[in-house]
Amino acid sequence: MRDRRRGVQRKTGRENVAKLCLAAALVAGGVIGFSFLSQQPLYVRGIILGVPLLLSGLIVLFWCDASPSLIRYIKDSVVEIKKVVWPPKNEAWRNTFFVLVFTAVLTLFLWLVDSFLVWLFTQST
Repeated sequence: MRDRRRGVQRKTGRENVAKLCLAAALVAGGVIGFSFLSQQPLYVRGIILGVPLLLSGLIVLFWCDASPSLIRYIKDSVVEIKKVVWPPKNEAWRNTFFVLVFTAVLTLFLWLVDSFLVWLFTQST
């Protein structure tokens, strides 16, 4: 596939798939090693899990063709987050409290309906 901006040939397809499969295999190997070595100290298990995660992240960021667009996406996301007008602290707490109360009331209502239906169907049998 030809990159329109630079006029250079971009690598796509099988090479990227192979690199992503290598990264996924590293992550899977780290997770399997972490679970199989449950008798080892936690720092050893952390290293066994952390090193493959770090290597797979480096493979994805520096070897794959999608990495420049991923980095650009992350930078654009940070810019967009800075544009958001966040509510004041008291308003955020008030909204959180409202959501918690509404969830509790809805949970109570569903429990009452469920209890009524259980009572109704046990009475009929």
